[in-house]
Amino acid sequence: MGKIKNDYVELRKSGKFYNVFGDDALVVHYLTGYKIVAEKGGVGFPETAYNKVINALEDAEVNYRVYEKEEIKEEKNFKKINNYKGILKKGISILSIEERFQKIEKKIKGLNAKELDRVLEAIEDAISN
Repeated sequence: MGKIKNDYVELRKSGKFYNVFGDDALVVHYLTGYKIVAEKGGVGFPETAYNKVINALEDAEVNYRVYEKEEIKEEKNFKKINNYKGILKKGISILSIEERFQKIEKKIKGLNAKELDRVLEAIEDAISN
């Protein structure tokens, strides 16, 4: 994803939606669970979810700026307690795990019944402890 600009999540309003891109999308994904759309390199959410996202950013003490067109409409700066980098690191880790899971899921879907049974038994054994 993109590089760290200035440790602010930048939310950009587009019609009735907000979008975040690059590293900011990883932060929002980690905090809210909203899906990253790889083709767009970001996360989008409807304006009805705006308060949920802002509350998540504030609870995590992450700086943010909200843009409408190119004008800043809202901004929060947590100064020295800003957790942007820490949350970004966690977001990168979670995304890596999710990508590994998706690769495994794709391989599992291609297995025949006997192979699938063997893999499921191994998984069941691993998680039953």
